[in-house]
Amino acid sequence: MRGELNGLRVSGIVAATLAIFVMIAPAAPAEAAGGGVGQVRLAGAGDIWELLVPMNLPMEVSGRKVTGRITIDLPRTRWTRKWKATVHAGTLRQGDRRNRFSYVRGIRISPGLTRALKRHGAESRATVQIRYELPSADPEIERGEASGATQPGIRRARPGFCETLSREIAQPPGNSVRSFLLPTCGARLDWRVTREPQKGTYKKYLRSLNYRVAPGQSGADELELAGYFKGRLVATQRVQFRIARANPSNVSVVALGDSVTAGFGYFGSTGKQMSLSQLIDCRPGATVFNDACSSNSSGRNSSVGTKPAYLSDFGLSRNISWAAQWANEYGITDYANYAVTGSAPSDWLPGGQFASTLQSIEAQNPKYILLTMGANPLLSDVLFGVDNMGCALESDLFGDFRQCVLDAFAAVDLDQKLNQLYASLVQNTSSKIVVMQYHLAVPSTAIAYSATQLEAMTELLNEVIADEADQVSPGRITVVLPPRFDVGIDMEPLYPSKFSCSFLGFQVDGPSVQATISQDELEVDHPLSFCSGPAIGQPWIISGDTGIHPSAAGYFQMASQVPAPGS
Repeated sequence: MRGELNGLRVSGIVAATLAIFVMIAPAAPAEAAGGGVGQVRLAGAGDIWELLVPMNLPMEVSGRKVTGRITIDLPRTRWTRKWKATVHAGTLRQGDRRNRFSYVRGIRISPGLTRALKRHGAESRATVQIRYELPSADPEIERGEASGATQPGIRRARPGFCETLSREIAQPPGNSVRSFLLPTCGARLDWRVTREPQKGTYKKYLRSLNYRVAPGQSGADELELAGYFKGRLVATQRVQFRIARANPSNVSVVALGDSVTAGFGYFGSTGKQMSLSQLIDCRPGATVFNDACSSNSSGRNSSVGTKPAYLSDFGLSRNISWAAQWANEYGITDYANYAVTGSAPSDWLPGGQFASTLQSIEAQNPKYILLTMGANPLLSDVLFGVDNMGCALESDLFGDFRQCVLDAFAAVDLDQKLNQLYASLVQNTSSKIVVMQYHLAVPSTAIAYSATQLEAMTELLNEVIADEADQVSPGRITVVLPPRFDVGIDMEPLYPSKFSCSFLGFQVDGPSVQATISQDELEVDHPLSFCSGPAIGQPWIISGDTGIHPSAAGYFQMASQVPAPGS
């Protein structure tokens, strides 16, 4: 496991000043749709001129540094420049299914070269070479991609073809203003703000824009610009901001745990959700876990191979799991997710199949360690319809049933195993440890249990997690409770029913955010009172596993509860 954390860096002390990332999506599709490098174009106006190099890049390099070299041959002279850029795929998408993205690098050139290109550009020959490497989870494999192109001459870019601004970090002393130049395009455009930011204010000038963060704000924000040329709309820009008090370049994040951190139910190589018909191949094995069908893995079958096949970026660019969405929210790219679907605390402790992984994580000592742990094996069996505790049908909710659940936890020594895991992380690292508790899920297969019993079990599990974290180190371990995943029925006495969408006035806990497959069953069982949902967006739980694990929308809700880095 010596190289298992390849790609992560040991971070220094997190800066306490405000950091803002600025990202601007391309105003027009890059002229490299077929892959690699497209036609280099001359762009600009007045005293600012650039060469625009359009590239078509794999999703895994989003947020990474790309280096290149451009060489231009002109009569009696040759011009060469090396360049680098932190590329990005534009606006974040939950469960991003793109394989590649377009990015246009702008390379500033001198007035003399600009005049020469205008005079000889059509006859010159430009050689463009771009090289970049992708970090791999396997230290024995070097992953990379190189691309180059030779073109006859450099022509002027069309007005709406613009550079993509790289992410920028600002740490202004004593204020929270970020000023940046508007993108260089084929012509000088008249930029107008068409959608204002939500977490700050702006002031636009002829060639630049200032953004001021509102007090107490953090995370993602954006504004939208429209570019006009001679009164005609030729380009649009979504300017994205990443606001955090810690400098993201100094923040390293490692995630571990079970399926809720791994993002089970999504194929990491494509970003697609698993279908119900694929559940048989994807459901974790009885004792050996390879993390198949999880957002941080390329595996698609739980019976193939005995080790997790982690993605080169551990699923960060797919933006699915709560760990990935939290990192992306603040522009953190020093990220790895070693969570394994199906794993229990004992699997990560000495003698367990992932004990060496835990040791490697501790040796790396990242700034943050994120995890969910403790539901396996008991709760996973319950959710898949097995009454392995043997007490669901004849137990009182607050009497025998509660004790039965606690006895089941004791049978697998849950308290002690969690305590050992937390203690190991605290003793062997200086990391800030964030423990996510479990969401409420009411799957269609949990036929042995009522919705209120499932909520009671989840609450008891979360109590154990919080109690053990508090015993080990309340100062080092932050326990995060997900927002409530409403069921859409009366959940008294565990949760107040104060919402109604029934013409008869029946009250429920709120519009259901459960999986579509679960909502269909709940509506059959509660035809007069059931309240479907969510009120906005997609269900917070996927249907491909019968309604157990969060969807990308649900993980977004969970990530929103985690404090900002540096808080």
